[in-house]
Amino acid sequence: MKDNTKNILYNISRVIENDTRNKYLFFASKFNKNNYRVITNAELAIRGKDLELPFYVRDFIKDNSEVILICNNIKDNTNGILLRSVYKKEFCNYGFGKGMFYGIGDLTPDFKYGDVIVLVEGAIDRDVCATFITKNCLAVLTSQMSNNQVEFIKRLTNRIILLMDNDEAGIKGENSIIRKLKGSGINVYQIPKSPRIKDLGDLIDLLRFDIYNFNDIINMYRTNISVYGGVLNANTPV
Repeated sequence: MKDNTKNILYNISRVIENDTRNKYLFFASKFNKNNYRVITNAELAIRGKDLELPFYVRDFIKDNSEVILICNNIKDNTNGILLRSVYKKEFCNYGFGKGMFYGIGDLTPDFKYGDVIVLVEGAIDRDVCATFITKNCLAVLTSQMSNNQVEFIKRLTNRIILLMDNDEAGIKGENSIIRKLKGSGINVYQIPKSPRIKDLGDLIDLLRFDIYNFNDIINMYRTNISVYGGVLNANTPV
């Protein structure tokens, strides 16, 4: 990122340590997700850095009191940041270039054109997929895909598995994405979704409280993704 926004936010944030107030914090502490950190509005004000931030980033932190900072890293560089409210289902994205996906820097080292990519909706969905199922997974960060994202993805591969949220917005968005991708000559595959979860992020709560259903659903997705040639992780690190 060319400006100082990421450095300001990172320097006023703190590492997440064994805090299970919500699934982001649990996931980060259990699987060492160092790109997940916590920012409070109080710390932002104390450091006197609020006026140096873009106004909508500052206002989002102020309005939500406490947020999760998630950095989208490519090698050692951060090319985008996500802010997620701890207490409300609200998000703020900053610094993503046109057509960018969350997780683009974490594909398998031997990834090549034509390999299968799984597309999901949110950052936590992508990180759950990359941890337990396949690293070749990207997050659109919304239920819709922009034309710039379509142009970006078709340079990466011509084979996509869509796994958007299992709710009204996700289903509607998935149908729109299918039309866009197929119109660009990309092969799109849909796999069965578990009715027990709305999205892959919900698997974290099952990991905490219902390991039997967690393993059952993970194995279902791993099997269905492998049918279309998706490269699976070697094991499930539970």
